[in-house]
Amino acid sequence: MELLNQQILDNLEKNETFAIATIITHQGSTPRTSGSKMVVLKDKTIYGTIGGGLVEAMVIDVCVDMISQNRCSIREFTLDQELKDGLDMVCGGALSVMIETVIPDPGLASMFHALADLETEGKKGFLVSKIQGFSKSDFTMQKCLVLPDGSIFGNNMLPKSLFDAILDNKFHGSAPIIHNHNLDEFIIEPILAKECIYIFGAGHVGFQLARIAHITGFQTIIIDDREEFANYQRFPHAREVQAVKHFSNAFDNLKIDNNSYIVILTRGHLHDQTVLEAALKTSPAYIGMIGSRTKRDKIYANLLQKGIAKKILGAVYSPIGLEIDAQTPGEIAVSIMGEIIKKRYSN
Repeated sequence: MELLNQQILDNLEKNETFAIATIITHQGSTPRTSGSKMVVLKDKTIYGTIGGGLVEAMVIDVCVDMISQNRCSIREFTLDQELKDGLDMVCGGALSVMIETVIPDPGLASMFHALADLETEGKKGFLVSKIQGFSKSDFTMQKCLVLPDGSIFGNNMLPKSLFDAILDNKFHGSAPIIHNHNLDEFIIEPILAKECIYIFGAGHVGFQLARIAHITGFQTIIIDDREEFANYQRFPHAREVQAVKHFSNAFDNLKIDNNSYIVILTRGHLHDQTVLEAALKTSPAYIGMIGSRTKRDKIYANLLQKGIAKKILGAVYSPIGLEIDAQTPGEIAVSIMGEIIKKRYSN
């Protein structure tokens, strides 16, 4: 979403009307799932994707039509149709897609700036749209962004009971939902804390891993004890870069949660052991450590002597990465990223 939000902001600043297509629900086999988004311009230029193929082309056409009318719509699409048209992308699923015409105004720009800040800071929130009309026909919308502290950006059109329910985190999951409140319809989109890879080690593999993580939609925090490696010039897309004096206190200011992925790539076995020992006291989605089985077994033996349970060590991914016979730093980074992506979707 981060790159899409930047494109949204760019178009708002250019004062250009455009459309956002969001998958509300999906059933059966579909190339993209609920919450996937695509920005569509008047000339059919797109940013992002809801899956490609004939359905995406049909959605683009509807987007352009909605832009011309300054209207919004929720449309149903079935992917079975692609077989009838002789295309080779047949999934057999169905999508419900919200198509929203975005007309630039200062309040909307402020709201999307706040949304971009939320994502950059790895915080949660809710994007709420009130349907002006009826969801089964074309309509217009009012939007607002609700921050965790109760701040609201955009049109404050929320009934108090709905606002309280949002702050009480009554709306779970990661996909947008249509919520009926008395006679009004709202679309509530959770803005989840973005998944973040904590890369301990800013050397060759860490450098390549950060690049791949960026293009696959992860945020990165880089930690190393060498300032010449740990800097924003080397990692321009990182959310944060830390040059620490010692890896022993590298976790002091980190907020590790179940959206966190820890990758240990430091310049020495002792540093790897120090980081791994600290990492095992946290609860991330993934911990991986580079190195041979011989190195891993030696570090594990040391940690077992320190009282760390064998079962806990067994959850660590080491040697790190998928088995693809990777050799170069770039190839190793690909294997690590592949393992992380596999873990991301297995949760």
